[in-house]
Amino acid sequence: MKTPTYDRWGTYVHEAGPAFINLLQEISAKRDKTKKVCLILGRGFDPRMLSGLYALRQVFDPAELAVTILLFDEGDTSPSRRYESLVQDNLSKLGAIVPVTQIEERQIRMFSTEGRRITSRSAAAAFRSPSELQQFSDIFVDVSALPRSVYFPVLAKLLFLLDSMTGVRSPNLFVLVSESAPLDRRIVEEGIDEDAGYIHPFRGGMDRESATGVPKIWFPLLGESQHLQLTRIYDLINPDEVCLVLPSPAVNPRRADNLVIEYREMLFERLRVETRNFIYASETNPFEVYRQLRRSILHYGEALKPLGGSNAVISANSSKLLSVGALLAAYELKRADVDIAIAHVESHGYTLNGTQGANAVQDESTLYGLWLSGDCYA
Repeated sequence: MKTPTYDRWGTYVHEAGPAFINLLQEISAKRDKTKKVCLILGRGFDPRMLSGLYALRQVFDPAELAVTILLFDEGDTSPSRRYESLVQDNLSKLGAIVPVTQIEERQIRMFSTEGRRITSRSAAAAFRSPSELQQFSDIFVDVSALPRSVYFPVLAKLLFLLDSMTGVRSPNLFVLVSESAPLDRRIVEEGIDEDAGYIHPFRGGMDRESATGVPKIWFPLLGESQHLQLTRIYDLINPDEVCLVLPSPAVNPRRADNLVIEYREMLFERLRVETRNFIYASETNPFEVYRQLRRSILHYGEALKPLGGSNAVISANSSKLLSVGALLAAYELKRADVDIAIAHVESHGYTLNGTQGANAVQDESTLYGLWLSGDCYA
């Protein structure tokens, strides 16, 4: 392991709501007008699928936009199929803003011909070379309607391709996340896979024989109603130590305490988690999650050097905003040859609970913009 020589996102740009629109206006004024602005989003029924587009059109002319829709088929029996009318409504709204000639679709295969899960590998292959990105001045990835098994490898691949650009000005890369706690509580995973797995390309040293006997440290980001997922991830990892990542400060000041109470039996009776291993990070700041995870994982690696170091495993059963912070930590540490893995359990689809339409809580969503790569880090 080579210890990272610098904290890549120690300083960062992170805005939300009207402040993010102001940032977009500054970017638009300075950008290369000979190039287009790329928006990558997922095809889905979630009304937040278009939140990023609505923000971008306030600043950029639709003629400047190039939209890439990531398609993923969860299977004929997926519960998500019952909401196809909502999907078509989203696509109609998209087509009313951006000309069809500026919209491209890329397919993400979720299953192999043998029925094996290949989602993350297929997602990583959706973008292949730096040359296809050089036509853009700015790239925005809206993860609001994408599952982690898709947006984790897509973001990691885009960062890798942009980092590999030398001698040319690379596009700016942004992540957009539309957060709505009421809507998140209503969209529930259904048909959880029997086994957890590792998201490509974050497998750490978990498959190497040389890693046998090396202590495994698990860093789960907790979210509500994830007992089954956490149990299956635990069974996959069989960790030697567990460090919880809890959202604090949070909009609800008691959220971290409520999560500990919800998982009390699992945490203290089965996992034997010590309270000194609690890690706290702001609910609305993924860069703080990144810093906390980075520091803790490097600390364990140094402290356990006499035992051969450590294998760190992150799982993000939390909000998408916090999950992005976990991805940034994993990406930087992997680039520094730290053994880091991301464990995940996929589902067969989603159910929208409640009698209200999905758009009933759309106005409560807040759009966050995270600047990950580009001019501000030059």
